[in-house]
Amino acid sequence: MSKTALVSTKQHIKASFRDATYTSLNIGMAESYFCAFMLALGISDVIAGLGTVIPQFIGVVFQLFSIRSFFRKYSLKNRMLLFLAIQAFSMIPLILIGRYKVNSAFIVIGTLGIYWASLLSLNPPWNRLMGHTVPLRFRLKFFSIRSQFAQFSVFIGLITSGILLYWAKEASRELQVYVGIFGIGFILKCLSWYEVKKHHNDYELAPGSEHRVRLRDFLRGIRHTDQGKLIMFLFFFYITVHFSAPYFNPYMLGKLNFNYLEYMAITSVAYFGRVFAFRIIQNKAKSHHINKLLIFSTVGITTSPLLWALTQNYWMIMSIEFLSGCYWAAFELSTILLYYQKIDDRERTSLITYITFLNTTGMVIGSALGALFMKSLPVGSNHYLILFAASTLLRATVIIFAPHVNFMGQIPKILNFNRFSAMVPSFLSISRPILRREDKEKKRDQE
Repeated sequence: MSKTALVSTKQHIKASFRDATYTSLNIGMAESYFCAFMLALGISDVIAGLGTVIPQFIGVVFQLFSIRSFFRKYSLKNRMLLFLAIQAFSMIPLILIGRYKVNSAFIVIGTLGIYWASLLSLNPPWNRLMGHTVPLRFRLKFFSIRSQFAQFSVFIGLITSGILLYWAKEASRELQVYVGIFGIGFILKCLSWYEVKKHHNDYELAPGSEHRVRLRDFLRGIRHTDQGKLIMFLFFFYITVHFSAPYFNPYMLGKLNFNYLEYMAITSVAYFGRVFAFRIIQNKAKSHHINKLLIFSTVGITTSPLLWALTQNYWMIMSIEFLSGCYWAAFELSTILLYYQKIDDRERTSLITYITFLNTTGMVIGSALGALFMKSLPVGSNHYLILFAASTLLRATVIIFAPHVNFMGQIPKILNFNRFSAMVPSFLSISRPILRREDKEKKRDQE
């Protein structure tokens, strides 16, 4: 590796860590509180629950168009800059909505739809660009450290907004604080745009490096492979999960009247459950455990709404959410490994987009059915508890049809946490020890 190439790679890696910090802080501070923001505006709990899912569906529909030839004629960097700019400026309408107390669900959901459309359309070019800028020989280690640092930043964002909103509600300044939070979100997205603009080269894709699979061909081939059967199972499972899942946050904030500190703590403990379980699974699970891990996690996810229905005790709900976070970590890891193991790299962008589209469609269908179910219940009944019990029954029914898919690979290992934590204070130069070690190994191999 030449000295110029080494410096360029180090710049890209440092910029990527700064971008991860800005993006993750925005997720924790702003994105995690979109549902609470709608409730603060006076929007009903059912619409607020749908408002967390419908914008994502708008986003994945737009993502289908973002992989078409019209966008592919532009470089990866320019596509990223475009979608980052749209995402940043989508914060301005949210600021105005909070400033002038606009409680129109149509306007709020439409604005969040623009946010999610730009966010999801950013993922394909970002993945391809990072594949170019991060050398293959230490890519796994780099993304492992980057992911853990991003998780820490999300947690900081969650705590910050939770404390500010708790104080604001006590002082009757809730919407003013939301305006400030979305203003900070705008600044953070602008900083991300700056990092991409300044520190990433304008890469072009080589001819034939990206093959677009048509949606009808993808759907036609689903029933012929084990991965296809898994994708269809996940589609129906997401329907049953989101029959009740979007309404848990309104249940906490509206029905149980938890304050923002309690809401923040429950959200954080679920997040820590994911991190805790992910580390154990990554280090302990074997390849032949992956299918069992999928069944185990789906059974655990199935029991969560039933446990919600059985208790209103704050500490019990905290425990349930920690376990739920553990189950979701196992579920996400097992599904990613199982249905991505045989995807051709040239078709990866198209196939991941279609899989995301199917999963999000299942989320929207489930959320809409849950809303209709709640509306159909008689006045005076305990809508949430009946909804949670029905969701448990539906999830258990779908699990019966879970397919068996063998994982035929090796589970990647992540870095030791002590080593990661020692690097955090100097994360801007985190590439240095990795590059030096790899450079020495390459030199030794040449000798």
